[in-house]
Amino acid sequence: MIGISSPLFSVQPFDQILEEIVKAFKLWEIVAEIEHDLSKNESRIRNAIDSFDMKFQVHAPIADMNLGALTESAREASLNQMLSIMDISHRVGIETITVHPGMAIAYGENIKPKVREATKRSLRTLDKKMRDLNVRIALENMPPMDWSIGLDLPELLSMIEDTEIGICFDTGHANVAKTLESFLRGGYPLINVHIHNNHGEFDEHLVIDAGSIDIARVVDALRKFYSGNYIIEARTLLEGIESRDKLKTLLEKGDS
Repeated sequence: MIGISSPLFSVQPFDQILEEIVKAFKLWEIVAEIEHDLSKNESRIRNAIDSFDMKFQVHAPIADMNLGALTESAREASLNQMLSIMDISHRVGIETITVHPGMAIAYGENIKPKVREATKRSLRTLDKKMRDLNVRIALENMPPMDWSIGLDLPELLSMIEDTEIGICFDTGHANVAKTLESFLRGGYPLINVHIHNNHGEFDEHLVIDAGSIDIARVVDALRKFYSGNYIIEARTLLEGIESRDKLKTLLEKGDS
C-alpha cells in the first residue's frame, strides 16, 4: 500500500489535514508531535479507522525525542514518550512505528560513540516492550549531518543486534549518505520504506522522479525482498499525490 507522511502536516489540526488526506490516501504515517501528539488524538484516530477505513503508521517525534541522549533523565523522557506511543498504537491497532536513532546534538563526532551506545540501550528497552504488544519498531537510516548516526546499514544492524527491531529504509537519506546500493541488496529486516528524491547533496523531499535517484530501479530492487508499504515523504499533499501516481505506475508495471 502507498501512504503519505510529512512533518509539515503536524503543525495543522488533526481533523483539518485528515479531511484532505482521506481524499487521496488510505494510509497515513502520522508524525506524532505538535498537533499530532498521539495522546491528544487517540479518539480521532479510532474514528478515522472506523469512519473512513483509514490505516495508520506512526513516525516517532523528530524534534523532541532523542533515544541516544547522554543525560539520563533526557533519555528516560524520550523512552517514556516512546513507550506511551507504543501503548496507544497497540490500543488503536497501529502496527508499525518508525524511529530515528539518537542525535549527537552540539558535540558532533566527539560524542557519537556514546550516543550509539545510549541508543542501543534505549532500543533494547523498546524491544522488550515490543514483544508484549502487536507493534513493530523500525529504525530509520539517516542523512549525513553533524548530529546524525545510523547512516549506513552495518551501523543500523549493530544497534538492533539481538532484538526483533527492523529497519526503515529512507531513499532520500541514503542518496545523500551515498549508501543507497547497500540497502538495495536485501538481507536485512526491512519493515518500512520512506520514498522521496533529492539531488544527492541534501534532504530535499522532492517528488519521486525529480532528483538523481532512479526510483524505478529502486522499486525493482526492493520488490525482490520487500512486499510492505511505501510511505511517500512529501513537502506538500499535492506533491505527495503526484508521487503517489508515479509510484503506483511503477509498482503496477512490475506486477504485470
